[in-house]
Amino acid sequence: MNKVIFTLLFSVISVFAYENLNIDNFDSKIKGKNVIVDFYASWCPPCKILANNLEDFDVIKPENVEIFKVDIDEQYVLAKKYGVSKLPTLVYFKDGKPIKEYVGILSKEELLLTSQENFK
Repeated sequence: MNKVIFTLLFSVISVFAYENLNIDNFDSKIKGKNVIVDFYASWCPPCKILANNLEDFDVIKPENVEIFKVDIDEQYVLAKKYGVSKLPTLVYFKDGKPIKEYVGILSKEELLLTSQENFK
C-alpha cells in the first residue's frame, strides 16, 4: 500500500517538475524558444513560493513559453554568467538571448503579464 501511495505521489510531483538545466545543456535547451529560467536555491524560502506560483502559472501560460530551472548551488557558473546575485531571479530569454530579469516573487498574474509583454 505504501508503495502505491509513494508511486502516485511521485507521479503527481513529476507533472509539476521543471527540467533543471546545467552548463552542458543550457544553450541547446533555450535556443530558438521563449524561455523563463528560474534561478533558485533549495534553501531559499522565497524561491519555494515562486516555485508554487510558477506551477500555477504553468496552467495559464502562453503556449509559446517554456519554463526551466537552474539551481545556483549546483550551477554557479551559469548564475555568474547571467549576473544572478539575488534570489529568486527569473531571466527571460528569447531565441537564446536574455531579454529581461526579474528579482523577487512574482504572482501567477504577474508572470502572465510579464510573459505577454516580453514574448510578443
